[in-house]
Amino acid sequence: MEPQAKIALKNILFATDFEVLASRALQFAVALASRYHAKLYAAHVVPQTAYAYAHPESVDRILKEANDYARYELDQIIGPLKHRGCSCEALLADGDPAEEIITLAESHEADLIVVGTGRRGGLGKLLLGSVAEEIIRVAPCPVLTIGPHVRTVPWANFQSIVCAADFSPGSARAAGLAFLLAQEYNAHLTLVHVVEGMLKDAPRLAIELTENRLRQLLPPETELQHEAETLVEIGPVAERILSIANELSTDLIAMGARGVGAFAKTTSHFGSIAHKVVSLAACPVMTVGGRHEHEQN
Repeated sequence: MEPQAKIALKNILFATDFEVLASRALQFAVALASRYHAKLYAAHVVPQTAYAYAHPESVDRILKEANDYARYELDQIIGPLKHRGCSCEALLADGDPAEEIITLAESHEADLIVVGTGRRGGLGKLLLGSVAEEIIRVAPCPVLTIGPHVRTVPWANFQSIVCAADFSPGSARAAGLAFLLAQEYNAHLTLVHVVEGMLKDAPRLAIELTENRLRQLLPPETELQHEAETLVEIGPVAERILSIANELSTDLIAMGARGVGAFAKTTSHFGSIAHKVVSLAACPVMTVGGRHEHEQN
């Protein structure tokens, strides 16, 4: 069955801090760039913490040393890829890591950002804390995060996709993207909505109505090789999403990320639900922000 629409991945931006988790994420970025014949950008940001407390007379020297090291490491990444015939380019910036990654993604018209992330939402030692969360929330394109517990083989096809939907604009776009991926990979697609707490009034009716809302997230008059399934669960949201993904041996979780308003440095607006899923999932997680509108060709 030929898909009626196709994922457009022309430019993929891989954000790295040269740590082990980033190296793992690179494998997924390379695999996707190869499949979609996309150009791969390997991007690194020298964080302000590298020179924030330096004596003014030493800032230029420290920044030069940090940039020289970063250029060397980026060359170590893209050199072998170019030798294999991959279209790739190194990108280097300094300043606020999340802001610079977003700027690079916009200026190079990235269709996907790929990052490796730890339990606390960072991109390694230099980018701990809220950096990955901010990238995910305000990115101009979907973000594929590879957490420390991912067991999925980078070069394998997606055979099972779970889309966790809360009916926000971001999750609606995530559902559309998940559908296209399921169609292209001939994968099983499961749409999941988790209610935290109890359904007191007419629970069976409430579940049926929610299942109908989930089906309405899918494009009309289109088909999948395997009919999409819907699940409405009750319980702790992140835990149920992770449990369902594990039960279905899921290769990819898709979900929305709320991206409205300015990001506050002192408070995580990403949310503990998405944070837990991204950090603890055994498969990659693709998040779609509220301001992102997926382009198809």
